[in-house]
Amino acid sequence: MSIVYIDNPPPKYGDQLKNQIKKFPAGAKSYFKDLFPIVNWLPKYNLIWLSGDLTAAITVGTLVIPQSLAYAKIARLPPVFGLYTSFIGTILYPLFGTSKDVSIGVSAITSLLVGQVIGKFIESEQYISGAWTMADAAITLSLFSGLIVLAIGVFRLGAIYQFICQPAIAGFMAGSGLTIVINQFNKIFGIPNINTSEAPYLVFGKTLINLHHSTVDAAFGVSALIYLYGVKYLAQFLMRKYPQHNRLIFFFNTSRSIVVLVFGTLLCFMINHFGQFAISPIKIIGDVPAGFNHMAVPVVRPNLLGFFASDLPGIVVLLVMEHGAISTSLGKVQDYRVNMSQEMFSNGLGNVLGAFFCSYPGTGAFARSAVMSKSGARTPLASFFVGIIVVLAIYVFTPAFKYIPMASLCAIIAHSVTDLIFGPTVWRKFWELNPVELLVFACAYIISLFTRIDIAVYVPVVLSVLVQLYRSARPGYAVLGRVDLDPELGDMSNEKHTKQQEFEDMNAVDTLDHTLFFPQNHPTLGSYVQPIDSGIVCFQPQENIVFQNAAFTFDKLFEEIENATRRGKLPAEKMGDRPWNNTEGVGKSQLKPLLHSVVLDLSGVHQMDYSGMEALTDAAVTAERYSGQHVHWYIVTGESMAVRKALLFAGFGNQRSDGKTPGRFLSDLRHGVPEDGHRPGVEGCRSYDPNAAISHDDDEKNDFEQVVVIEQVERQQRRPSFMHKAMGRSKQDSSSTLDQDQQTQDFSTTPCSDSAQWCYCHNTSITSNAKITAVHDRFPFFFRSLHEAVRAALIGKAISSSHPLDSISVISDRDGTSSPGESSSS
Repeated sequence: MSIVYIDNPPPKYGDQLKNQIKKFPAGAKSYFKDLFPIVNWLPKYNLIWLSGDLTAAITVGTLVIPQSLAYAKIARLPPVFGLYTSFIGTILYPLFGTSKDVSIGVSAITSLLVGQVIGKFIESEQYISGAWTMADAAITLSLFSGLIVLAIGVFRLGAIYQFICQPAIAGFMAGSGLTIVINQFNKIFGIPNINTSEAPYLVFGKTLINLHHSTVDAAFGVSALIYLYGVKYLAQFLMRKYPQHNRLIFFFNTSRSIVVLVFGTLLCFMINHFGQFAISPIKIIGDVPAGFNHMAVPVVRPNLLGFFASDLPGIVVLLVMEHGAISTSLGKVQDYRVNMSQEMFSNGLGNVLGAFFCSYPGTGAFARSAVMSKSGARTPLASFFVGIIVVLAIYVFTPAFKYIPMASLCAIIAHSVTDLIFGPTVWRKFWELNPVELLVFACAYIISLFTRIDIAVYVPVVLSVLVQLYRSARPGYAVLGRVDLDPELGDMSNEKHTKQQEFEDMNAVDTLDHTLFFPQNHPTLGSYVQPIDSGIVCFQPQENIVFQNAAFTFDKLFEEIENATRRGKLPAEKMGDRPWNNTEGVGKSQLKPLLHSVVLDLSGVHQMDYSGMEALTDAAVTAERYSGQHVHWYIVTGESMAVRKALLFAGFGNQRSDGKTPGRFLSDLRHGVPEDGHRPGVEGCRSYDPNAAISHDDDEKNDFEQVVVIEQVERQQRRPSFMHKAMGRSKQDSSSTLDQDQQTQDFSTTPCSDSAQWCYCHNTSITSNAKITAVHDRFPFFFRSLHEAVRAALIGKAISSSHPLDSISVISDRDGTSSPGESSSS
């Protein structure tokens, strides 16, 4: 049987660099493989997948054409620009995308933001004078927003999407969707002279005021809305009543937009053709040029780029946010995972190359992507087939687009975005989970309605950052206590019986095998939770300890220390003789015990920066000053290298006083033992002492057969000696340099090079069939579990309170004698 000691030293920076260099070829290969996910599924492509992709492409193709024309009007750009935008993104996406359902192209909310930017653009002197054109604006926005998003993908920074919380995104999307609906009302009713670039509530108010100015366009717009919503709700009813025909009903439902477009265009053409009007009495789109007339290498205009510089960040945020929201949500529904960095790469590249075709910024669209998912798309190749349909529309159907009525087109827009407007059901979910979530949602929703979209786009980011900063700055914590279970009623299969009791006052230690730890304010077990023991505080941070929250976390720890213990030096009886911040009564404070030790559970802490380390060090100094005696810190460590390195840097592994400031320790990194773990040639080390090696072999046959012998020695020698027993270590550990050094030297003040308490010879070679009796950390104040840490704290307190001038050594009870170095007396 063997005891294994865990030693996880922080790697040197040079070693880390060498390791990264070794990994570079494999990492580069993996990077380029992830860059083209199509190679993973294209070799497996089959006719069944092709059938599903074609069906989905035809369904989405009937939707993408009217949406492209309509959303381009929202963006205040020529309608054909919308077709250009929906072409290049859909063609490229199968090569780089990781979602089978996302439909890249024009988006309602992105078009709304671009429309706000273009509204400012058309008022510029350069545009009025003809120096700048609409094509220049669209190309510049698409090229540079695409380059930024592409960089996010290239450097694998897609995780930044996760910094935007879902309630904020939902609130912004809902507010933006309602904004789009409000902006379409005046066009649906044919009301002229409504400035839709103003705040939505103003647009809505002016639309109602001028409702009596409605024109004949209202007939097209209102009838289109009635048909669109009528078919939608009829299809839902039929699907419930005739589930066996769901697929047929679904295609009937998704074709409603193209039906409105076809019949509205046909009727408008007939009115204009047979009525022989010089000017159409119905507002129509007008001439749409066929082909890619603006295709060229983009010309970068520095002055135009400077004009749009303040608008590009908002467009980038929206591209990332909208694409990330739809791709991740559909991935969850369809049971696959998307790579956000790769999604950003494909989106950014599509916008960059789209600038060569005169497109404007596009991203994943909610409505089309949802239809793509429900239509049975099997692979990302469905997006390619959608692009083919768009190309056919650009070259074949553009003459018919001239007579599309604007009112019908705006009705399609309003109908398409209503799914973004969340109702009371979603509000209730946010409220039931956490009212703060509803508050974030409501703020994003309301601000989107009362401000311009180019301002509201930053609201989700700002709210998410504020929420995250607050939660990080005010993290949760718990003051733990113990619940001792009844061993007569519990599971006794693993009960361990000791041969004898070491101390009469160690009942708290004996019951640890049947103890659970809970917060003292636990809502259910609060009345059953008892303190660990008098003078022992058990504290559990529930968040990473970093600069935002380090002071708060350890302030709360010290508050608990003040609540549970008293000062080592009693305050003066007269209030005038006390410090101004000490108002506690003398009689009340005398009833509390002195602070002996702190059990700090950092098992859930994964990050600790310099500020966190300094705050912990200051807490140790403050605790020792407050108690007037040395305070032990028993720390439960996890697997985080950052936390371990910070603790070792601050000296909490061995807790050797620096001899200057009580509570401040010598660094275990700067003053630690040599890399081989012991002083070469030291007497007693198994690597050099044959007798110790023989004793070690004999002890393996009698693991944990040990007693504690109390001997009168100097008080300063007691702390390291009991650590073997406190950690459950077996007798052979006492043969190390630790016990020999402690007979003559003070562990708390001895220079580190003279007090090495662990060496690598403890870890003997272990065969594959050997049994491991225990796993310990090489540093005596680090523990693998809360039970181990509490046990060590209780044993240390029991030794200190029962024998204030004593130290202990661990010896075998076979012969009742101690080997050299295992016990001493002064």
